[in-house]
Amino acid sequence: MENIAKPVTDLAALRSAVADAVVRAYGAEKRYAEALNNKFTGFKWYEIEANDVSDAAKPVHAEKKELFKELKAAKHSNPSTIWARIRSTAKKLAEPVVEGEGEGEGEGEGEGAGSSQRDPITRNVEELIALYKYNARQESLPSKVHAAQQHIIAALGALSVDLSLVK
Repeated sequence: MENIAKPVTDLAALRSAVADAVVRAYGAEKRYAEALNNKFTGFKWYEIEANDVSDAAKPVHAEKKELFKELKAAKHSNPSTIWARIRSTAKKLAEPVVEGEGEGEGEGEGEGAGSSQRDPITRNVEELIALYKYNARQESLPSKVHAAQQHIIAALGALSVDLSLVK
């Protein structure tokens, strides 16, 4: 009997689906963080810890509880990680890093490198976006570059970049 291997699935399509889901999830988390920043004004709600019993913390805890209900209903294994990402994103949105902030004299790359005035987040975002755009413009990519593109997408997500806004 001839042993014919049946294709299990199209791995490239599944990889792309995972990357797309990451991008969609990040976009949803960012929009939620923005809405929470608009709702909870006058204090840094994203710095409220679970053991905070202040009056300001009560509506934040109530919102967190509602989110956890939704995540648990969706069978999410660790709602706390989602809440932590939302808080982190909200903080980045509310307290953006100022260009050059945290960079001391003589830090960064050598003269002429074009990056000595960029903080690490800005540099990573700009350079990863450039790679992302370059790869996206190609008609075909070697499999290793296609795999790297998925990591670039994940890295941009980790840096709070909404790829739907990248042109």
